[in-house]
Amino acid sequence: MRNRFDHVAKEIGQEALGPSGITVVHDEISPETQHADLRHEPDPAREAERARLGLLGRMAAVLCLIEIYGHAPDAAEFRACLAKHLAFWQQRIRKRRAQSRKRREAKQPPEALVEPFLWIITAGAPMTLLRELTLAPATGWPAGAYFFGADILRVGLVVASELPRDRSSLLVRLMAAGPLLADATADLGALPPEAHERVVAEQILLNLRLTLGSAPDHTLDEQEFIVNMDTTWGQALEEGRAQGRVQGRAQGRAEEAARAVLTVLRARGIALAEPERARILAQQDPDLLERWLEKAAVAASADELLAKPTRSRASKKAPKVAPRG
Repeated sequence: MRNRFDHVAKEIGQEALGPSGITVVHDEISPETQHADLRHEPDPAREAERARLGLLGRMAAVLCLIEIYGHAPDAAEFRACLAKHLAFWQQRIRKRRAQSRKRREAKQPPEALVEPFLWIITAGAPMTLLRELTLAPATGWPAGAYFFGADILRVGLVVASELPRDRSSLLVRLMAAGPLLADATADLGALPPEAHERVVAEQILLNLRLTLGSAPDHTLDEQEFIVNMDTTWGQALEEGRAQGRVQGRAQGRAEEAARAVLTVLRARGIALAEPERARILAQQDPDLLERWLEKAAVAASADELLAKPTRSRASKKAPKVAPRG
């Protein structure tokens, strides 16, 4: 993954698929060091979670690798994806063989091999691949989905620019990014706040916009994203900035109070171990910091300052109730 949008695609994929099974980002494949953008192993008991994801959930109904391109991949990129897929498949076969030997020794029946699927999500249509591999639209799937190699290779290609612009394809279009991102973010913003797609992707996109706001330079794609987000998500971004400013002021006050505690202790000649110093500086509770500052003027040691307050024996007794009548 080569840029910020690649990272966002992985974040969205992990956030969306994580509740329905094991989802690994940048998954390492041996024997040669290769990495898949996403690996997902569905939990059969979590089918309802996948159903909320539309097309992405349908794709992730079987063990799969997911590779994501914000452009139309060329032949070399397709071969690289295929190499990862085949290496992962062989890795699973070797693992199953090792497990089968152990199960035979324990006189247990062998487990069935779950054959993986490779999904390649592309923003644009890879015309050379479609033509040279004679890829035909997948039966029973939306426009833009193609299969390659049947059960021999188990490869699916999803051209996001050809998908219907509806809610079912939204998460896939967001992950593909590229020239589709403007429409996809607008579609996301049009959903009600409680929509599952917004729960998955909204904060990831807002975080990217706020991160880009502090960057000195931007690529053309980043600049277009900034303009689009400011147009579509202006209110949410301003709320995020305001919340950040409030948090920043609160953190600044807490740091000032913590340093005041340290100053009093230093002036009184009370030594602090590094963990104690770090604990005081990390504290964000203004009430606790105020109590520490008061105690710093009279405490005989750091242990006394940081000790939790204990209730007196008298305070533990139940209050007496005056008899009636």
